[in-house]
Amino acid sequence: MSSKLDNQNITANEEEEAFHQAMQLAMSTTLPMVLKAAIDLDLLEIIAKAGPAGCKLSPIEIASHLPTKNPDASSIIDRILRVLASHSILTCDLATNEDGHVQRLYGLAPVAKYFLHNDDGISLIPTLTTSTDKYLLGAWYHLREATLEGGATPLVKAYGMDLFELAAKNDEISGKFNNTMGNQTAIIMKKVLEIYKGFEGINQLVDVGGGLGINLKLIVSKYPQIKGINFDLPHVVKDAPHFLGVDHVGGDMFIEVPQGEVIFMKWILHDWGDDRCLKLLKNCYNALPKFGKVVVVELVVPESPMTDIVTKNTLTLDAGLFIVVPGAKERTKEEYEALAKKAGFSTFRLVCRAYSYWWILHDWDDDRCLKLLKNCYNALPKFGKVVVVELIVPESPVTDVVTKNTLTLDICLFNVIPGAKERTKEEYEALARKAGFSTFKLV
Repeated sequence: MSSKLDNQNITANEEEEAFHQAMQLAMSTTLPMVLKAAIDLDLLEIIAKAGPAGCKLSPIEIASHLPTKNPDASSIIDRILRVLASHSILTCDLATNEDGHVQRLYGLAPVAKYFLHNDDGISLIPTLTTSTDKYLLGAWYHLREATLEGGATPLVKAYGMDLFELAAKNDEISGKFNNTMGNQTAIIMKKVLEIYKGFEGINQLVDVGGGLGINLKLIVSKYPQIKGINFDLPHVVKDAPHFLGVDHVGGDMFIEVPQGEVIFMKWILHDWGDDRCLKLLKNCYNALPKFGKVVVVELVVPESPMTDIVTKNTLTLDAGLFIVVPGAKERTKEEYEALAKKAGFSTFRLVCRAYSYWWILHDWDDDRCLKLLKNCYNALPKFGKVVVVELIVPESPVTDVVTKNTLTLDICLFNVIPGAKERTKEEYEALARKAGFSTFKLV
């Protein structure tokens, strides 16, 4: 295999790193599906409830909490959890049993807390569920078509409706969307309220596109002097629960916005193209008193796409917006400022920031591998040898890209071929010895 890039002066290590990164990208759908399975099986909750912080459990201990008679359940759980450990979602320690066998013990890493239900039932689980939903996954298959043909988003190409139209007609989608937004809002707004002090001294606050009113519930809880008006489409606010100090008002923000001392919008402008955003901001401007203001919570796109995790998340969300809503996009600081000025606002400022190849042995279970290796042994002359090219699973799932790819391939093998798996060095050596080979070494 060759390409124009082969002429670049890169080291062997850089070439290997590039290959593994490419493999990781090619299999990138595996991680969210494995994480979803772990959540559906309650594996993280089982670890969390096992004892005090830092408690670790073996796959066998975790499996004992599940309603299963599958004798292979603990082995499957181990393969699921070591993928998550390689991505720093879990921690992993090695322990030696009385019989001398090494087992892995899994605990929760800091990121895992976002996939556990806290005391308020808040997490990013609905975000994961929504992003892996059949409707959204189906839309991605139309990205090429939408790029070349134009005229509609991939979601519209797939189903004939954008996200908001689907949500208005489908209670299941509406429920998932509102649940996702509500959970994200609770997490983000907690951080916003820790940092932003601009709600002090305000008596009336209008949340435009406020959904079920979670924003205002949190704001008014901290600033009880505020009278909150939660403004959204009628079919949205009809399901909104009662919150002290919050009135729910239905309407169309592109026609008129309720008057208020301050207008608040979180993740609203990114849902619309420039023309619609300008219309909305002008409506906000007209609804404000002379010294009123609009407080906007949005992601800000850097001019140049950097590789830090914040930029990756921002641009991933931007791509997701394009998929589901016509004209929706994240914007740069300059783009937001231009919209604000066109709408009539005299000042604009950023205040704060809250937050390949194929193998053979791995295709078979141990019995089939042993049979194959014995056949190889019998076919060789006295000093013959078998050269095997395979991935090697480390005993403990570290976080380097090679391990991530190895464990991703392992869980993919389990998904498609009965008994197939990647193995540790010790497991391959044991197979070789049982087949009759006198020596085994990694070259």
